Amino acid sequence: MTMKSKQVLSIDQMKHLQELGLDMSDASMCWCLFWGNKKEKWELEIYEDVINQKRDSSFWEIIPSYTLQDILDKLPKEIKTSTDTCWLTVSYGCDVWCIYYSMSVGFDYYKEFKSESLLDTAYEMLCWCIENGYVKVGKEE
Repeated sequence: MTMKSKQVLSIDQMKHLQELGLDMSDASMCWCLFWGNKKEKWELEIYEDVINQKRDSSFWEIIPSYTLQDILDKLPKEIKTSTDTCWLTVSYGCDVWCIYYSMSVGFDYYKEFKSESLLDTAYEMLCWCIENGYVKVGKEE
């Protein structure tokens, strides 16, 4: 039995990106919680639809959420170090997804993350890129 892979980042992952200073207004999806609902269960919605409906923030908590495509759009396609240019690469092998920056197809990785989840691997790389100044946030933009 295969587990359905998750389609968006979790609330905790998105809160971490927010803490890192990332502007998340370009997210495709969002988590919504209606305060009046006795069960208070988070629902996943299309972000643009929620914004267009102008949901009253006193009744709703809304947290943007990224899809894999959102993250890939944010990641730099190349990183220039003092001596080299490394390119973004995504690969799969031995039941593990890899995302790395490398100068070639060899194993000279500048930075690499691995996971069974491509979405989580991309998230780890996005966090690393923000923390190392390759993705500009806040006042740096």
